Amino acid sequence: MTLAFRASHEAATPAIVPRRFANADAVCEGWYAVGSARGIRRGAIAPVSIGKRNLVLFRDAAGVLHAVDRACGHLGADLSKGTVTAKGLQCAFHRWCWSGDGRCTAGGGVAAGARIGGYEVRERWGLAWIWAGSKPAYDLPMPERSNRAHVLRLPAQRLRCHAHVVLGNGLDVTHVIPVHRFRFLDDPVVESGPDRLSVSVHTRFDATMMRRVLGVANRTARWRFTNIGPSLAWVNVSAPTPFELLWAARPLPDGSCITQTLFFLPRRRAIVRALPMMVATTWADRHVLDGLQFRPGFVPSDAVFARYVDLVESIPEW
Repeated sequence: MTLAFRASHEAATPAIVPRRFANADAVCEGWYAVGSARGIRRGAIAPVSIGKRNLVLFRDAAGVLHAVDRACGHLGADLSKGTVTAKGLQCAFHRWCWSGDGRCTAGGGVAAGARIGGYEVRERWGLAWIWAGSKPAYDLPMPERSNRAHVLRLPAQRLRCHAHVVLGNGLDVTHVIPVHRFRFLDDPVVESGPDRLSVSVHTRFDATMMRRVLGVANRTARWRFTNIGPSLAWVNVSAPTPFELLWAARPLPDGSCITQTLFFLPRRRAIVRALPMMVATTWADRHVLDGLQFRPGFVPSDAVFARYVDLVESIPEW
């Protein structure tokens, strides 16, 4: 990275003490991947968590997937031990029923208008996604090149690091040289918008032995990394082989996270040519992130990453 880039962003580096960012006790509003949707059949119930918030997913008789608070609004019984009925999710304790939007539909709470939290759910790419909050501020992203792209979903992985740090890693452009072994050809270009922050990068592969074998040594690479809210990152790679990538991270109660990675390839056989960038964007820095305990020791060259911290800090808590 050039000195000009560092100097131009020096004034943008905030001296902040994050309150929400990388805080295991806070969950910011956003879309969170909570597991496989295909494994939840009609009438099935699955407990899930986002940070320290406990929820249940259940699929009704019509096949629609719902998410509600796990604690019954009556006396707090665990609704994951309940039963799906025609009236909704029935608690095993006193048989109060709850609809997908959290209304009490049967039992002693009907007359009083009792409610629990009910949340928006999306089923996409075989995963169940829950909006943590009352109303989605944005939808899940979609591939820019083609809705018919071949989708490759990697197994979920657990990292001993907060989800915010894992996702913000793509905006930490100074680690690209030592960890990913790229060389910058131009200064990264930073753009921001509602709920998101992007950095566009133009680099060259270092000539490692593996890259010589794969035929990409000293070739150029271009990508745009966009953080969307507190839980998603979208990567659009244009060279050496075009593909797109969705990276999702869900915080766990202990401050670690579950990550989910989906690749969108223009065709199935493109996986061989895309492999070097796929490795570079997903696996190369996991050994560094695993066990990382975030500290806000920002210096001027951290300006882009610090802007992501500001973005998360501006997002309402759930």
